[in-house]
Amino acid sequence: MGKPQFGYWNLRGLGQSIKFALAYMGVDYEDVVYQDKEGDDTWTKQKPNLGLLCPNLPYWIDDKEKLSESRAILKYVIRKYKPALISSDISKLVVVEEVEGIIDDIGRFFAMSVYSDTEAANTLFDSMVPPKLEAISKVLGDKKFFLGDELSYLDFVVYEIFYRLKTYRTKFIEGHKNLLSYVDNFEAIPAIDAYIKSPAYIKTPCYGRTAAKPI
Repeated sequence: MGKPQFGYWNLRGLGQSIKFALAYMGVDYEDVVYQDKEGDDTWTKQKPNLGLLCPNLPYWIDDKEKLSESRAILKYVIRKYKPALISSDISKLVVVEEVEGIIDDIGRFFAMSVYSDTEAANTLFDSMVPPKLEAISKVLGDKKFFLGDELSYLDFVVYEIFYRLKTYRTKFIEGHKNLLSYVDNFEAIPAIDAYIKSPAYIKTPCYGRTAAKPI
């Protein structure tokens, strides 16, 4: 077949960390964009015919490999194109995987707050996110990235959540200067900077059209 295909909605969502990784690694792929708008059933019609184990977006189709879980896709493309981004040092790997779990929790609280916008969801976000950010801040310390001067797969995941916090929930991250510096360091990477400035980059929305809050 030709280029690998990456399929996702016309938003950041679960696909953005993967797109950052692909841009950083210089992977040439076909960006298949589905419109997240009422009445467009293109994805509904196509998904039974793609050969995916569990048809969902995002998906990655690369010759015989067909994946549809966002974190599985991220780790697959990294293992294929730049495996050094997943450390073979178990002491380092356990640190990034622990942070991965914490950042995923923050992502879930964020999504709950955006999609439901209920007092309960917002209160949960307000109470649960600050201590988790404090823990992540301690792990990062004065390092440039979570494993030092070099990126790991985790950085693509963390940056996306920090971007949303910095843009839409500023008060939660502004007290952590090292986390703000981390965002700047990530955006200053030449390949990332070029991607952000390219027509392919999506600034917003971060969530789908069913969100109670348009973010």
